[in-house]
Amino acid sequence: MGPYVAVNAVLIGLFGFAAVYHFVLWSHSRRDTVLLVFAIHCALCSLLSGCLIALVTARTPAGGQRVLDGRLELAVLAQVSSVWLLSLISGVRARWFVWLITVVFLTVALVNAAFWPLTGTVTGVDRIFTAWGEQISTLHRESPSPLLGPLYALSWSINVFGFVCAAGLWPRDRISGGLVLIANSAGVIIGLWALRIDMSGSQQPYVGGIHYAVWALLFAILIARDYRLRGERLAAAERRFHGIFDQTFQFIGLLSLDGTLLEANQTALRFAGVQPDIVIGKPFWETVWWRHSPSLQERLRRAIDAAAAGAVVRFEATHPAADGRLHDVDFSLKPVRDDHGNVVLLIPEGRDVTEHKVAQRALEESREQLQRLADGLLMAREEERTTIAREIHDVLGQTLTALKMDTAWIGLRVPEPPPAFRAKLAAMAALIDDAVVTVRRIATDLRPGVLDDLGLVAAIEWQAQEFERRSGIQCAVRASLDTDALDPFVSTAMFRIVQESLTNVARHSRASCVMLTLEHAGTDLLLEVRDDGIGIASADTSNPRSIGLAGMRERAQLVGGGLSISGAAGSGTSVCVKIPRREAVIA
Repeated sequence: MGPYVAVNAVLIGLFGFAAVYHFVLWSHSRRDTVLLVFAIHCALCSLLSGCLIALVTARTPAGGQRVLDGRLELAVLAQVSSVWLLSLISGVRARWFVWLITVVFLTVALVNAAFWPLTGTVTGVDRIFTAWGEQISTLHRESPSPLLGPLYALSWSINVFGFVCAAGLWPRDRISGGLVLIANSAGVIIGLWALRIDMSGSQQPYVGGIHYAVWALLFAILIARDYRLRGERLAAAERRFHGIFDQTFQFIGLLSLDGTLLEANQTALRFAGVQPDIVIGKPFWETVWWRHSPSLQERLRRAIDAAAAGAVVRFEATHPAADGRLHDVDFSLKPVRDDHGNVVLLIPEGRDVTEHKVAQRALEESREQLQRLADGLLMAREEERTTIAREIHDVLGQTLTALKMDTAWIGLRVPEPPPAFRAKLAAMAALIDDAVVTVRRIATDLRPGVLDDLGLVAAIEWQAQEFERRSGIQCAVRASLDTDALDPFVSTAMFRIVQESLTNVARHSRASCVMLTLEHAGTDLLLEVRDDGIGIASADTSNPRSIGLAGMRERAQLVGGGLSISGAAGSGTSVCVKIPRREAVIA
């Protein structure tokens, strides 16, 4: 074996190993296109070196023809992979040029293989000795195709593109830029050497893929540097991860899909007073945070199964602190997915809400106290209105009646009173009548006697008549409810809600008709006031400045019910009160 054959044999092994190695790297990442293209390029170079060995050892014209054609096809395919590599590693995105080279050279390989041997037809084989004393085969062939010259020119354009890529690489990576420059300079020289052999029939052997060894060195350096940079970035990312992971106020960890604890941050470890080796690698439900409660352990197992299937799980739990005191924790379990959507990890997260719970309970107690106070004030106000109404009706009413009787008595005691005297007595009687009417109206507004004497339905019917008389708006009542057994507080609350609703209709609705409904609705008592006016805006139903609406809600809540208001522009407004029958009826 001479030096030429030995060198190409070494290149076969070198490029073959590089092809397999980079293909394995690519198969693990499935992201780095450069690795795949370079693996293909190395495989082509390995085959090209084997073809050159076969070329200098050919014995027959037919064998020499097959090898010569294969050499051209492998060379043009290697040019395609070269132009893609240059574009990918340099970042020079000359897509039109890259695709032009790809289409033209793939076409050349197809034409040479199937139709027309571009490097000529082999007519004979000679055995000669080279200047260094190695015996090789040389081929006699007819004139090559005239397309061979433009093909070599197009090949050199790839080297020109390589110089552009080297210039682009140089400012940020001089070593890589220098290696690209050397590889493309060697490509120009070896292209001239091959052109001389093909066009003039020189007896020298093809140099072939020797200059591609520079590419292997280039990528060995680039990959080694890339892995070093990736390692540094990974270490920096891990430091940042632990900086955030360990310093957050929340309890955070990492779980495998079977629930094994892989990581736990310092916040969670300090809370429980344990070291990492005590809990890492154990089933999460068997760690110190959960084993105080078998029911929570079982719930956590079910949550892990659900999260491993892709669900996000959240529930409230308790965790014992280092001092043994149980803390309330808002716990969640979230799946982590890979690029293909598969769940690969679980993230348990807990937030200590003990102080929030204590504050929330204190706030709820305060709200309950305020509500009881408001309810008491409302009931006291209603009782006071009843008392005042009774006093006005009984005391002032009796006094005004006595005054009217005295006025009549004076008129009878004067036999022939002067006209002025009679006029004054008549005026006084009229004023007393007006005062009686006013007193009755005020007493009725404060607390209508019909509500206490005849019940809720009669009171609502009376209120509807008064509303229709005063406002001119038609008001109908539909009642199918026996109100004799209603709690007085419920009757009062529902009557006051009717009063306030009708006041709002008169002030704001521009309605022509109102329907009052009082009936059973399942297990509830239903009161509805519906008008056909302009409707109420949704923002107005929750306006905190609307004292009337707030008062209606308070009255409904006072008797254990709820109030809802709905409306739309041009469709009127509906005020609906629902009170559970068990709350409304006297036991």
